[in-house]
Amino acid sequence: MPGRIIIVLLCSLLCCGAFSSAQAQELLRATTRGVIAQSLESDFFLPQKKPAAQGLNEQILQQLLLQIQNKTKPGYQQVHSLLLYKSGALVLEHYQKGNNNLINFEQGIRLEQGQQDFIWQAEEPHYVASVTKAVTATLTGIALHQAGLSVDSTLAQLLPQHAVIKADPIKASISLHQLLSMQAGFVWDEWAGDDLVKLWQQQNFVDYLLQQPNTGPGQSWAYNSALPNLVLQLIQRELKQPLQPWAKQQLFDKLGFGSYRWETQPDGVPEGSARLWLRPRDMLKLGVLYLQLGQWQGEQLLPPGWVQQMTSRQATSPAGDYGYYFWLRQQDGISYYTAEGDGGQYIAVFPSLEMVLVLTQGNYLQWPLYKAQADRIIRQVLLSARHQNAGKAGG
Repeated sequence: MPGRIIIVLLCSLLCCGAFSSAQAQELLRATTRGVIAQSLESDFFLPQKKPAAQGLNEQILQQLLLQIQNKTKPGYQQVHSLLLYKSGALVLEHYQKGNNNLINFEQGIRLEQGQQDFIWQAEEPHYVASVTKAVTATLTGIALHQAGLSVDSTLAQLLPQHAVIKADPIKASISLHQLLSMQAGFVWDEWAGDDLVKLWQQQNFVDYLLQQPNTGPGQSWAYNSALPNLVLQLIQRELKQPLQPWAKQQLFDKLGFGSYRWETQPDGVPEGSARLWLRPRDMLKLGVLYLQLGQWQGEQLLPPGWVQQMTSRQATSPAGDYGYYFWLRQQDGISYYTAEGDGGQYIAVFPSLEMVLVLTQGNYLQWPLYKAQADRIIRQVLLSARHQNAGKAGG
């Protein structure tokens, strides 16, 4: 049996209750010792090491895995994968079965039920929802560098022939910085209102967005999924080439992405806010790219300083400090930044710990639940980093 299948089978058996608690614990110890290394295909980019070798407490991580699998309390709902990178190595990679539900955008941003006992595994792309926004910001940095533009470029410069921009100096003054930091000034409420539903009833996202009332750019923050779609439209105009193949060449291929799926706006430009499916391993690659400030295997893929710009505070929001489509978080005295998506999709980067965490969940349209679960998981991982010495004997 190929080694890369082993961990998936173990996770499936554990989830189905095929082992006793004692057997489960032994298998989880095996997972953190050696099975992870066997599970990885030959083209995966990271060395694999035991968590203890990278300064993490294995007992705490084993307990976390048991909770994720609902073998001990408190349990978790619909956690599909958890990957952890620490100080140059992959120390944890876990998949288990759950739903493969999706959100139907065209028919009202509603949940569509999929298979409820789908077996998630390393080669399966997972819907990442608004993690897509972080990919949009990443590609924007590359495009601005190639086109010789800056975040101070305005719609008057980037979209000069649009009728609204010609007629409205306030909207013409909106900058890329304001689009990337959700400070464009449009009256918009997609968390409590139906603006996102209405957006997806349109054939032209740019026209619809620009027709909305605007209270003045830079005056306030409002989460607006039309903005990243406008950003990708602007990028494609400046590059003068289709964005999908350009993004594949400039980023996805260089990171060695496996299978992925990226759906489009109605006019064929990639969707800038959601509707991207990535393998968790490729989400991890993005996190490592950010941790390494845009460097990848000796090549500077992102412009110098762009990662710092994306992940520094550019705005303050009711939900926390915000960069360029990244959230700035803090827990237990540790500052970190995240790309976050509906349902519980996370790329969390902890620069001070040289650590990246990737999490996928299936809790779509359940914001309090998936956010609380992610915070609990992150808290346990930070605890393992803080109490590494206590678990060395158990490694």
